[in-house]
Amino acid sequence: MELHSINSAYGLCESLYGITPNESDFEDLAMEAWNRIGTKHTRLYRYIGQVENKTLQLPCNTDVIESVHIPVPDAQVTSNSNYNNWNDTIWIEGYIDSWKRLEDPYWTRGKLVKYDEGNGELYFSRDYPNVMVVYHGILADDESGLPLVNDKELTAIATFVAYASLYKEGIKKRNPDILKMTQLLKDDWLRKSNAARIPEHLSQNDMDQILDAKSSWNRKGYGKAFKPIQ
Repeated sequence: MELHSINSAYGLCESLYGITPNESDFEDLAMEAWNRIGTKHTRLYRYIGQVENKTLQLPCNTDVIESVHIPVPDAQVTSNSNYNNWNDTIWIEGYIDSWKRLEDPYWTRGKLVKYDEGNGELYFSRDYPNVMVVYHGILADDESGLPLVNDKELTAIATFVAYASLYKEGIKKRNPDILKMTQLLKDDWLRKSNAARIPEHLSQNDMDQILDAKSSWNRKGYGKAFKPIQ
């Protein structure tokens, strides 16, 4: 699936509707449309930073944080008198982690640490070195820093920009004919934004989850018949 910069909606707006948006308003309108559609293209990132003054600045493309770790073995000692118990615990934890690494894409070595989030920063109770943040980051254009969108989202954004630009012109000129035309563009925007929220392709993994949600609990039970979707 090819992704495009939101800036491509500027030329598409001219090509589809013959409307040239105001350059100073275009980015705000495009981002408003992107937020209303609500779809985001992300990938999993691992970011290592230093906590200074109990604060860690997050990368600008952070969307959702999965976990935050400090470089300390996540092991519990069961005896306060036997030093070998600590060595055994560390060895066992390392063995368990070696299996997690192959199974869980979110797995990260280290101990989970408590934090508060706000204003693009993480807040801790003390300073930590080499804190790792596992997060979902929005895919963005390298030049503009704006999020990347697929074909359907790009068309919907161009339609919203055309609608908003024409509506603004009709309000300024107090022209009822222009305002009537904006209703056609608004209906087109609603149709295309709904279409943009539907994935372009459903993988077998996606279908498996859908069938699990819609079918009875024993859909994959051994020796059981697969139940039809209800």
